Amino acid sequence: MSTPADIKHIYRVAVCLAVLLFTAFMLFYNLGGRPLWGDEAETALLALNITKYGLPVNTDGRNTITLYGQDVDSNKNHIWTWRPWLGEYLAAASLSLLGKSTAAVRFPFAAAGLMSVVALMFLAFRISGDYEKAVLSTIIFATTELFILHARQGRYYSLIIFGQIWLIYGLYLILKRDTMRGVWHAVAALSLQFYCNYVVVPGNLIAIGIWAVLIRRRYHWLFYRLGVGALLFVSACLPWLLYARPWRQGGYAAGGNFIQGLLVYSKEIHFHIFPITLLILPVIYHIYHRARCVPGAAPETPIEADIGKLLWLFAALHVFVVSFGPGQNLRYITPLLPVFAIIEAGLLMKYVKPALVRAVLTIVLVASNFVPVYSAYPLAGRHGARLTIVDLISDITAPYTNRLEDVVKFLKKEAAPDQSVFVFDPEFPLIFYTDMKIIDARLVNSFPVDKLPDWVFPVSASGISGKAAIAPSESLNKYYDAVSIPVHNSNRRGGVPEPDVHEYLTNQEIVQMAVYKRKGMAR
Repeated sequence: MSTPADIKHIYRVAVCLAVLLFTAFMLFYNLGGRPLWGDEAETALLALNITKYGLPVNTDGRNTITLYGQDVDSNKNHIWTWRPWLGEYLAAASLSLLGKSTAAVRFPFAAAGLMSVVALMFLAFRISGDYEKAVLSTIIFATTELFILHARQGRYYSLIIFGQIWLIYGLYLILKRDTMRGVWHAVAALSLQFYCNYVVVPGNLIAIGIWAVLIRRRYHWLFYRLGVGALLFVSACLPWLLYARPWRQGGYAAGGNFIQGLLVYSKEIHFHIFPITLLILPVIYHIYHRARCVPGAAPETPIEADIGKLLWLFAALHVFVVSFGPGQNLRYITPLLPVFAIIEAGLLMKYVKPALVRAVLTIVLVASNFVPVYSAYPLAGRHGARLTIVDLISDITAPYTNRLEDVVKFLKKEAAPDQSVFVFDPEFPLIFYTDMKIIDARLVNSFPVDKLPDWVFPVSASGISGKAAIAPSESLNKYYDAVSIPVHNSNRRGGVPEPDVHEYLTNQEIVQMAVYKRKGMAR
């Protein structure tokens, strides 16, 4: 006969399995259902070259993978140095095992996303010792629109998210005085993030330094452990720093408007990660309990309270650092997703005591963006109220077609892999899906009249700007026939994993895309 304890245990296991099954569905279902966009295709092409040459060379002798030109994002040996290679090697391993496909490129990153959900549940329970708080943190994290969209990308995003969870766990172990194990965990986590994209690391390092100063009196061993960890981390990063010399790229990766970045990131965190209006909960709670003269919430354990300070420092310092960057891309704040999930669950558990009220509020928070939109309505701008969970499910279950797919189908029918395309864009996705030679007109001095390209694209098929770079002319019409391709009028940024621009459903409107085919050319 089952005891109440057995029933409770079975219930908890069932809830955990349900969360993990939901996450697995959201991350893996129809993973190859929409084509790679530019950044994903960059990773895919470098990964393919790894499978051929063992290193992420930026050329296969036919196409060159570059954003800014030789000696900027690669070195004189044609080795990619714009960003470390961990994501590319994972994608290469997947392509080697599963073959060349869209889903194969994305698979290891979706797997890292699922691992992140498991890791967060484990971490939240270890810190708080509270099953409900751990599950609530995990549900908030696993249903966040920004997490699902980024974890389904063939890009490093889910790796840096996992690294953030791992880092918090390592620092937790250091507070527990768990010999040097915590140091090794923290160093490994920071190194993982560094070898994905080191932009996300400085904020973490500064936050850890300030945090150590604030709590040093309670943990006399803290500075020693963190000092050893700092030396190990520098040693782990030094090979890349000496080889890639990333400071050479400073002119291409800096110079943003700090104030604008700070405002944009703060606003996007409110609308997509953590509604800042939730901070009113402690105020309401304390006013209510003071008026009724009843005891407040039970205090947290010292370690849980100190980890709470760390989480807020991670959030503040991370946003502060990335705001100096040249563009406000939400991928740079994805490491804060598990941070704010734990914070949000803590607020709900501590200050919303009626279980039914807390459950209803949680459902509203994870299924929609009603709370952030309606609580800051005058500032909502393009953030319309919607059921985000419905949009996400539609995104992964509904068939999707965009202009890139239409152009690829056309070229596979009308062109051949040994032909060339002249266009003012890298066209990484077009290279991946057609194997055609792409002549990036931005990087050549003039139109190659000595050897005419087979095709000329006035507008990119996969680029996100949509600006016409080549105007029709007499000389163009002399050598080329105009061809019209019917394509879906998709959002050019529809594949980008940012909720405000991501295209969840196919745009059924068909428009004509003009291209030029060299006269007398056979397929």
